[in-house]
Amino acid sequence: CSFGMGVEVVEIGDDVLDVCVRPDGRSLRDCRPACLRRGAIDCALGSATVRLGQSIFVAGVQACVTEVLPEIPTRGHVEVTVELPPLCSSLFKERNRSAAQCHFLSQTLTDVLNHTSVIDTQQLDIQAGESFWVLKVQIVCLNFDGNAFDACMLAALAALEDTHLPALVPGNLVPEAQGATRLVMTTIETSSAVTRRRRLTLRSRPLPASFVRLPNGAWAADPCSAEEDSGGSVCLCFVSGRWLVFHQGGGASKDQFMMDLMPAARSMVASFTELLNAE
Repeated sequence: CSFGMGVEVVEIGDDVLDVCVRPDGRSLRDCRPACLRRGAIDCALGSATVRLGQSIFVAGVQACVTEVLPEIPTRGHVEVTVELPPLCSSLFKERNRSAAQCHFLSQTLTDVLNHTSVIDTQQLDIQAGESFWVLKVQIVCLNFDGNAFDACMLAALAALEDTHLPALVPGNLVPEAQGATRLVMTTIETSSAVTRRRRLTLRSRPLPASFVRLPNGAWAADPCSAEEDSGGSVCLCFVSGRWLVFHQGGGASKDQFMMDLMPAARSMVASFTELLNAE
């Protein structure tokens, strides 16, 4: 697939909304073409680039060693940071808008990926009860045309599935220990698992499905940037057999979720599963 950039600004007219056909010709439940490529960043432990329509996001994973301290979690975990720089879209020249969106995306993805059904944090232990890996997932938007939630979740998942934890040598100091009062020394008793390079494994994949409510009341899947400005939105995530709603505005009722949006959301999840499995 191509990861070339460029977004054409369009306006949504009433004539388009009346017939439930969108500016790019899609029906309400159609999603844009999606592309995924792992291993996009050589210097990262894991990385991926995702394209949904004209939206392009790249994710990279780095790891730092942290000691168990009273003010921080006692196990390894994932921290996600999302950046929407002004260069990716003129929409983010206003700092407040960018900051609010980045905070929502960063916090939501961090919460989801640290769920016990998604990742077994025990595999991040270096010395049980003493030190562990913290995986930092940095996601940057290269080109923005809507649906950042789905694109960021897919990019983070693909990058984590591409991640290999570094091998540590017993008796050596771990370099670049962060958040620690001293450099961490791996002892001879250190688990043999951390002395070899190994792939990070996920227990399950949290898969997204986002919709926007158009001015005529219809709900559209995989919204482009112009559509996101037209009304309320909802971001769903399928985690270990359960549907979670992380952001909602626009008043979709429970019955509407079950009868209207859920079949489309299941179709999106199936499509994203195929995308992740194919790469």
